[in-house]
Amino acid sequence: MFVSLLVAFAVGASMPLAFSPFNFWPIVILSPAILFFQLSYINQRKHVFLLGFVYGLGYFGFGVNWIYNSLHVYGHAPPLVAGGLTGLMIVTLSLFIGTALVLYKKLMLRYLARWAVWSLPLIWFSMEWLKGWVLTGFPWLSLGYAHINSPLAGYASLVGVYGLSSLSILLSLLLVNWKQNRNSLSLVLIFCIGLAGFGLKKINWTEESGEPLNITMIQGNIPQEMKWRRDDRQKILDTYWDATKLNWSSDLVVWPEVAIPGRSEDLQEEILLPMSMQASENNSNLLTGIVVSDWMKREYYNSMMLMGDHQGVYHKRHLVPFGEYYPFRQLLSFMKSYINIPMSDMKAGPDEQPMMSVNAVKLGVSICYEDVFSRDINRDLPAANILVNTSNDAWFGDSLAPHQHLEIAQMRSLETERPMVRSTNTGQSAFIDYKGAIIDITDQFKAQTLTAEIQGRSGSTPFIYFAKIQSWLAFLILGLSILMIKVVSRKS
Repeated sequence: MFVSLLVAFAVGASMPLAFSPFNFWPIVILSPAILFFQLSYINQRKHVFLLGFVYGLGYFGFGVNWIYNSLHVYGHAPPLVAGGLTGLMIVTLSLFIGTALVLYKKLMLRYLARWAVWSLPLIWFSMEWLKGWVLTGFPWLSLGYAHINSPLAGYASLVGVYGLSSLSILLSLLLVNWKQNRNSLSLVLIFCIGLAGFGLKKINWTEESGEPLNITMIQGNIPQEMKWRRDDRQKILDTYWDATKLNWSSDLVVWPEVAIPGRSEDLQEEILLPMSMQASENNSNLLTGIVVSDWMKREYYNSMMLMGDHQGVYHKRHLVPFGEYYPFRQLLSFMKSYINIPMSDMKAGPDEQPMMSVNAVKLGVSICYEDVFSRDINRDLPAANILVNTSNDAWFGDSLAPHQHLEIAQMRSLETERPMVRSTNTGQSAFIDYKGAIIDITDQFKAQTLTAEIQGRSGSTPFIYFAKIQSWLAFLILGLSILMIKVVSRKS
């Protein structure tokens, strides 16, 4: 068993290589296949769980260990606290894989072996969905993201990232089936699934809408330790403003998340009003990140503010636990003394907010972490013509996280067939086309400006409709799995 666990950890640790920046997508099929091959020779429930759990420790231990860097280097948490919270996150994510394998082994391999190859993809779908909901969710490194450039990418507009994960698991199981039984049908199915993916990628579910917008993004490359120092505020503003004045010919200039360091109530007359006036004078618009404050209610929002010819405000709905708010405030308020993150007591914006538009082109705006959740992006669809995501990935430093985050943004474009404008503080900022391909991209940790003509789109992909029922589908699969286990166990 020790050797099996060692192999499980090793193949789990290889999984991050399937994702950006490495992009070796075959690993996302081969790695689980090795795990499932081992699983076929293990029957004790605790050993099955342990195998999946240890696989998860390798997978997430190497894939999301950048959480430590965010908490310790930028959140100033002591090493023990940062390490403990990072370890807790990795352990929690690993539990989902262990649980999925137990359900699979218990339900199908023992009682309904004929349907085994189809059951695990559905169970995995439910577990990934659950991982994206529990405690506000953390769907990072879902298997489907690795397929952004694989033959399966065409399925994204049908079934989304969780559906892609299920297909990936199905291919892994078919590979194991072929290895163990020399079943040629398994290879035929693998070939057909891949071929269909190529064909689906060529289908356009949406169509061009309206006139294209000329859009400029400003990447200021402001160090995180400098961002909230009052003495550096003017220097930061000058960095963005000087670059913006050279690009007023654009229909829209986009600054990243909280590009303006300070609260809106303190900056209204001195900074915000002159900015809006200058944008209007140039028949242009500026979309910038800022903390919008309501001093009477003592509430603060992580927001995007549109100024110039068109105006509007979007308040971030899906906040980052411990980074923007403290969950279970009464129980966990003591964590504030260990994690020192500026503006970490935000209020979530309302579910229903008016959509911003520029020249009749509607913008689906999201901030940072929100693009990790397809359900948050889909709130504005199918009305939105262009997606805009702003972020400050400086929190992640020089780690895998900024690359993984960009890959997630690409998937949102692919699922919805909407181009995305992704503006970040330190990179990587990018223009993404409606098929998830990168049009242009900045370097990391370098002040840069990008300009592109972006064509909006209208209509719906099948996934936009499917996304509305996938929560119910996940619940149904889990519920039926548990019910069938109980019924069959009683009969046994």
